Amino acid sequence: MWKNQACILTSKDFTILETMYDRRHTLTDCVRLLLKQKLDHTTVVFTDDIDGNIITLNSRVRFRVSDRQPQTAIITQSPMHGVVGQSLSLETARGMALLGLPEAVEFSLPGQFGEAPERLVVVSVQFQPEAARRERLNKELARPSLRLVHDAALSR
Repeated sequence: MWKNQACILTSKDFTILETMYDRRHTLTDCVRLLLKQKLDHTTVVFTDDIDGNIITLNSRVRFRVSDRQPQTAIITQSPMHGVVGQSLSLETARGMALLGLPEAVEFSLPGQFGEAPERLVVVSVQFQPEAARRERLNKELARPSLRLVHDAALSR
């Protein structure tokens, strides 16, 4: 399941998980176990320092469950009832398992009620808010400097 799995979280995401742990009585056993293991074995980085290929909160991720077709979802803090099938809450085992994982990583979730374990494969991180923010700031900083188009001294 979690054995030596690389997990990297932003300080913001880690704080959200800590709050969820304080309210863990509302979570399923599987999600509670994943949450505890993430809190105990994660690397925490500043928001500006996280790689763009790591799944963070509100990232759009493409993943595959076992040998099924890949699916795309946005990792959300809580269930979003308006966008059914497009979001994956941290309150679900899959959502909790995917948070903090890099692209091309496999993760095995224990099967429930005697079922075979689910194998999650991160296909790609299609959008990460932190990477998008950095890109936007870099574009703003790269704007061309002011150019002199008319010199008033030459007009005299």
